[in-house]
Formats: sequence, C-alpha cells, structure tokens
Amino acid sequence: MRSRRSYAGHTQRRRKQRRSGPDFGRLYREKKNSRLPGVLLVLLLSVAIGVGTYMLADYNLSKKEKKEGMAETTPTVTKAPEATLTPEVTAPPLQQEGERYPDGFMSDFVDTRVWTNARGIYVNTASLGRGNYSTLDELIELVDATELNAMVIDIKDDTGNILFDSENPLVNEIRAEVVYISDLPEFVAKLKAHNIYCIARIVAFKDQVVTQKRPEMAVKNQNGTVFVDADGERWINPYSQEAWDYLVGIAKEAVAAGFDEINFDYLRTSSSSALASADFGDIPEGMTRMDAITEFVKYACQELKPMGAFVSGDVFATIINSTADGERIGQSYVGLSRYLDYICPMAYPSHYNFGYGGLSYPDKKPFQLMLMEMNASVKKLSVIAKGEHCAKVRPWLQDFTASYLGTGRYIEYGPQEVRAQISAVYSAGYGEWLLWNAGMFYTKDALLRDKDY
Repeated sequence: MRSRRSYAGHTQRRRKQRRSGPDFGRLYREKKNSRLPGVLLVLLLSVAIGVGTYMLADYNLSKKEKKEGMAETTPTVTKAPEATLTPEVTAPPLQQEGERYPDGFMSDFVDTRVWTNARGIYVNTASLGRGNYSTLDELIELVDATELNAMVIDIKDDTGNILFDSENPLVNEIRAEVVYISDLPEFVAKLKAHNIYCIARIVAFKDQVVTQKRPEMAVKNQNGTVFVDADGERWINPYSQEAWDYLVGIAKEAVAAGFDEINFDYLRTSSSSALASADFGDIPEGMTRMDAITEFVKYACQELKPMGAFVSGDVFATIINSTADGERIGQSYVGLSRYLDYICPMAYPSHYNFGYGGLSYPDKKPFQLMLMEMNASVKKLSVIAKGEHCAKVRPWLQDFTASYLGTGRYIEYGPQEVRAQISAVYSAGYGEWLLWNAGMFYTKDALLRDKDY
C-alpha cells in the first residue's frame, strides 16, 4: 500500500523526469554509427507503455488541469477516455459476515439476512420535484438503466423533521412531522418492484426540532440553556437513553415499512471546540463521547438486526487517519466497525484541506484521494481479527462540483471524475459505493449501462 508521502514523491519524480529527462536526439547523434543493442529499443518501448491505472488517471486529470489553468471562467467538462470511464466491470465479491461480536455481544443472533453489494444514490425526499431527476419515477428509470441498484432515502432530515406519517408518540407529541411520504409502505413497495435496495437515512444527533421541544434531550451549556454551535445547530445528547429510544423508534417504523437498511447520518457530536465546556448531564465516569456514540450503535444494532434490517453509519473519512478528529466528534472507525454492518466514510475530495496527503488541491485529484483513503481504510480495519465481525466499507462519493473552493482549487465534476472515484474504490478491494448530490443532479454518463455489466 502506498503511503501518503509516496503519492507526492511519485508526482514530483514524474515532473522532474519531464523537465530534465535524457536528450534522446543527442544520444542518437553520438551513437548513430554504433551498433545500438536491440535491448535498448525494447527498454525504451517498455518505459513508454508501462503506465498502470494510477498513472493513467493521474495523467488524464493533470492534462485537464493544465488546460483549465487558473482561468476565471467555469471549467468545461470534457468526455473522458474510455479507459478512464470503464474500469473493471466486476466488483469484488461480498465480504463474509463475521462470526462473532466483541465481548459476547449478540451472541445468540443468527444472521439470515441477504447481503447486497449496493451501488446507490441519495434521494432528498423534500426536494423531489425540484431536482434534475425531479420525480421518483425518473430516479427509478436512472437505476433501471444503469449499474445502480440502491437508494438512500431521507426519512428524518437535517433539521430533525420526520418526513413520513409516523405513529411514534413522541414524534406526534412534538409535531415533528413534515409529511412528504404519505404512505411509507407503498413508497417502499414501488421501489421494491424494481428490485431497488432501500436504505432509510436518519439524521441522528443533529436535530433542531426535538432539542427545542424537549430540551432535556439536548446537549446543554453549563447554565442550563441548550447548546448552540457556531453554525446555529443544536444537538441531541448522545448519552441520553431517551434520545436513543426516540431514534431507534423511528428506525423501527422504517423497517416495518419494508426498508432493507437503516443509515444513521450525523452519527456524532458537534465538531465545535466549545463543546468541551458543554453539559452532558450525569454520565458514567470515564465514558467519552466516542464511547457514547459507539454504545448507541450497539443498542441500535441489538434492536434492528433481529428485525431483519442492516445497520449502517456515516462517518468523517478523516477519522481513518486522525485519532484527534475522531475523539473530537465521537467517532471511532474501528470501534463502530465492530458493530455496524456497513461503515460509510464520506471521502469527498472537496472536503479535505489543501495539501492533504501531498495533494495541493485534493478536489482536483479524485482518483488519488479516494484510493489513498480506501487503502488507509483497509489498513485501519486490519486490526480486526479474522472471525470477528467487521463492517463492510461503502464510501460516499462526490457527484457535485465544489466551486465554493475558489478558482484554481477545484475542477468541474463530470463522468471522468465520478468514474475515477468508483475505480479507486474497486482498486482498493471494496465493491460498494454511494453517490451524493443534495439536488439529485446525478451524472448518468459516469455509470455503466445494462449492457456493460
């Protein structure tokens, strides 16, 4: 596995070779009367064609960057060469379910669930009717026509609204419903008719609704007021059993309606440094935020897996390499993977600091960034012994253009950039991925068609 430093070194060596490579014309002039060994010709040809997948992707993307330069105008997407758009078609086989969980957890659980290699898209339930794929029928057509086979569908959104007609007593008491899906079982059945793997997205601990209506469930300040971070967000207390029951109760309704999987997003605390002085109430001595989030996941798995549902969680991809990031937001990559069925690192190239891993602008190197993070994931999870449960890794990929990064710091994301990320996932040995675009403007040309897989 390449280290971060090797990526930068590799690029620097290639650039140095381009600037100070041998003068082949001079060599020819000096040697034209000699008997040039045939082996030299073979060697030169070998160097010319000995470019692997990594170098091909790097060359294509670098060539595009040079063409765009630092121009003030919006970059233009060019159609990627076939070699970039079509990586190996066959995804790696499903990983086998682990034999046991830590400390005898769920030792009596017999797993009869059918595992699926999911390749999916995010569905912004509240925006159906306003995106590129404006209706559910159009999204279904996209899945039917391509390699896609899954949808991640909002049922509890980023504000804390419940987007279906819920029978949960607390949901009804605090009037958290904003009903975009009037009949949840019917909604799921429509997708199932097209063999779509259905994932219910539940935003867990970021919640503006329940923290306002039931402040006792919220993270608080030392003076008893509800904690509000710099972004104006309020957060559910991850140590609260009542909060756990609330979230799992919503998830159980989704499972009963036919969803195959529950995906917990915002499975963390606020990233604000001010959280260090917040009041989480009476908590067990020595129990960290990381411990609290992991304990919630254990509870959710214990309640939902026996119902036949899979359980997944979204995490910051930076926690793969940064223990400090994980401790700050309460996410342990290895700890969560010991219980979740799927762990979903959000490895969007646009979300990394400039210079990360030796990449000046990570957004401009989607293949390299994704391969670096997925290889790091493989290494990180290798500490989980064979025979022990380990979550399958299913990363979120970027299918949007991060123009907010500023001119020269991003590229337009189209078929080449999206496919490069998918190719990197496969290159690392993983076989599943999800595409994120909040407005559902998905790049169809990045996806393989029925005839291609």
